[in-house]
Amino acid sequence: MFGREVYDKSFGCTPGTMEHSKAKVDAGFELMQKLGIEYFCFHDVDLIPEYEDIIESFEALDVISDYILEKMKVTGIKCLWGTANLFSHPRYINGAGSSNSVDVYCFAAAQIKKALDITVKLGGRGYVFWGGREGYETLLNTDVKFEIDNIVELMRMAVKYGRKIGFEGDFYIEPKP
Repeated sequence: MFGREVYDKSFGCTPGTMEHSKAKVDAGFELMQKLGIEYFCFHDVDLIPEYEDIIESFEALDVISDYILEKMKVTGIKCLWGTANLFSHPRYINGAGSSNSVDVYCFAAAQIKKALDITVKLGGRGYVFWGGREGYETLLNTDVKFEIDNIVELMRMAVKYGRKIGFEGDFYIEPKP
């Protein structure tokens, strides 16, 4: 599921393009219709090619979420929850909220903000905080209190922002060991 591709999921398009992103949406909605699935969930950057420039990624998210919204209207399939993928990109090797890099922390905050915007746009009923790379490898190179305080503040900011933009759904935390 994570890592290098082992199956051809090109859907007849060149991977890493917006054409490919739309083809994935088409395939997803076709499959959900055939199986009678009423809800879908999403990670932000799993919907689009992730660009080095965050603004380009956000613009691509606007385009693909408009496309998804069209599919939702036609099919009646709804968004259950959205989230920001804060674990796949190498920038998150030392966490997102627990990172000691202010640049990484701010990037994660911006990514969460945009994922919340898209979740609201698609009528999502929940938002999930994924903690895939939060934490540390050894007590020798970490400040656990600092990291926990940072994660807590990032989540508080996200909840406050979500409520400000009208998100009435639940916030979930995916627990990790």
